[in-house]
Amino acid sequence: MSKDNTIIIAREALLPALALVSKAVERRSTIPVLQNMLLAVDAAAGKMTLTGTDLDCELRTSVACQAGKDASFTLPSTLLHDAVRKMPEGVEIAIVAEKDFATVSAGRSKFRIQVLPATDFPVMADIGFSHSFEAEARILKRMLDTVGFAISSEETRYYLNGIHWHVSSGDQGAAFNAVATDGHRLAKFAMPIPDGIDGMPAIIIPKHTVDLIGKILEDGKKLTVHVADTRLRLEIGDTTLTSKLIDGTFPDYQRVIPAGNANHFTIDRDALSTAVDRVTTVSSGKGSAVKFTFEPEGALTLTTNNPDAGSANDEVTIENAEGAAVEIGFNGKYCLDMLGAAEGKRLTFSLGDAGLPALIQREDAGDADIKPLFVLMPMRV
Repeated sequence: MSKDNTIIIAREALLPALALVSKAVERRSTIPVLQNMLLAVDAAAGKMTLTGTDLDCELRTSVACQAGKDASFTLPSTLLHDAVRKMPEGVEIAIVAEKDFATVSAGRSKFRIQVLPATDFPVMADIGFSHSFEAEARILKRMLDTVGFAISSEETRYYLNGIHWHVSSGDQGAAFNAVATDGHRLAKFAMPIPDGIDGMPAIIIPKHTVDLIGKILEDGKKLTVHVADTRLRLEIGDTTLTSKLIDGTFPDYQRVIPAGNANHFTIDRDALSTAVDRVTTVSSGKGSAVKFTFEPEGALTLTTNNPDAGSANDEVTIENAEGAAVEIGFNGKYCLDMLGAAEGKRLTFSLGDAGLPALIQREDAGDADIKPLFVLMPMRV
C-alpha cells in the first residue's frame, strides 16, 4: 500500500465527528449510498470532511488528518462508526481506500469495508441565501428547547411538524419569534431581532432538523444562520448543517393566545411539576385529564380519576392570586411537558372560564428582552 493512499487521523478526533454526522444519515434507506457518509480529504489543508444526508438535511464537519493526496469516497455510516468506537482509546487510525474496499486499521485491529463511489453521493446544491445573521448558540438552544416539545407529529397537518421562525412588530416592539403548536398546546419564544434579519421570510424548520441543530450547538460559541425561502443553513466552527424547509403556511397562532383572561395565579414551577407527576400516576394513556381547582384564598388542588385504577389528588400552594376561583382540566402529560420547558422559578397561569385556553408565563422578568409563553387548551373533566 502506498503511503500516499493512507489517511492518518486520531481516534479522539474521528469518533465524535462520526457520531455527529451519522445522525443525519438515513439508516433505513433503500438506496445504499444514503446509508453511507462521504469522506473527502484535502491533503494540502490537512483535513477530512465528513458528510451525511437523508436528502432533506445535510450535515458536514471537518477534522484534522494527515494524507499524501486528496481522496473522496463513501463508507457505511453505522459500520464505520461502530468500528472506530470499538478501537482502543488514544490510537491513530489509518484509512486506505481502494476502488471497492477501504481498510480501516489501528494496531492489530483491521476492518475491510465496502466502498461506494463519491460520485453516487447526493450533495445539496448551493443556493443563494437572502438573509444571514449571527446568534449565540446558548440562546438559540434555549429557543429550540423552549418550543420544541409542542411540535405536532400529525402528518395531515404537515405545516405544524416544525418550528415557525418569523419576525413580528407590535405594541411590545419588534421581535424574532419561534413558535410551535400541535393544536392542543402552543409554545412561543420571542427575542430581540439580530442584525441582518430584517425582512427575513417566515419559515418552518422540520422537527428532524430541529433535533440536529440541538446536537451541534455548543454553549459559548457563536454561529452564523443563513435563511432562504426554501433552505436553512447553520455554520458553527467546522460544522455546517443545511436543511430544506417545510413548504407550507403556518396558521395565525395569535388568535389562540388569550389576551383577556382576568384570573391570575402564581405557582412554584417545580412544586407544580412534582404534584402533576404524582397525580398522573393513576392515569392511563396520553389523554388522561387532570382537574385543576384554583382557589384564590387557598391552594391549587389537582385531581385525577381513572375508573380502572383509582384516583389521586394533591395540593400546591398558590403564592399570589388575582380574580375568582377557576376549575379547569388539562392533559397531564402536556402540562408536564410545558413545565419542563418553561424557565423561571414561578409561573403565572392566566385563566378565563373552564372552556377557554390558559396562558402561562414566567412571573419574574428573567432576561427582560426574552419572552417565552405557553398556551394550554382545556380538557373536559
